[in-house]
Amino acid sequence: MRISIILLLLLVGCSRLGGVADANVLFQDQFVPGEMGPWLLEGDALGRTSVVNEQLLLDLNAANIMQFVTLPEPTFTDFVLEVDARPLKGDPANSYGVLFRMQDTARFYRFELTGSGTYIFERRNGDGTWTRFVDDWTEHPAIKPGPNAVNRIRIEAVGPLLTAYVNDTLVQQVTDATYAAGQIALDAGTFGDPTMQVAFDNVVVREP
Repeated sequence: MRISIILLLLLVGCSRLGGVADANVLFQDQFVPGEMGPWLLEGDALGRTSVVNEQLLLDLNAANIMQFVTLPEPTFTDFVLEVDARPLKGDPANSYGVLFRMQDTARFYRFELTGSGTYIFERRNGDGTWTRFVDDWTEHPAIKPGPNAVNRIRIEAVGPLLTAYVNDTLVQQVTDATYAAGQIALDAGTFGDPTMQVAFDNVVVREP
């Protein structure tokens, strides 16, 4: 049974929209020094964010915590979000993924992978509870397991229809109208093992 998670919010500044060639692209960032937007990279002894080798790194140093980096604007209603995610170190049970349609630090949707090849798709409610769209962490053959394995996550949100893909393979589709629009974020979490590092790159948000 999953244990409680302490939320650590790390806000980021507006990211660049310049250089977008595709008119359908609403936002993108490849974390190139001198070209990336003014991300607010913060941290403490428990966790921190940094940009290294044109990747956004999330480092966690405590057990049973969740840390996420939020894009405060623009907010998105219907969209297709894609990002490359690669766990670099930590227990395979530790997790990483995407938060979307965030209302605030306590209300959002979450699609999460682990280094052992499992996923969870759920909604965080304002009272601190979670509503899961799958019974538990679930294995899926599309997820590449192990350290340094790059998984391309894609979230399609169109009205109440929420669809999650990994490496261009449909993983799960749900219908939920609780949150219609909101912010996006990248996140990582630990369980019993306090060490976790994950790299994110090639973030693109498009019109559906």
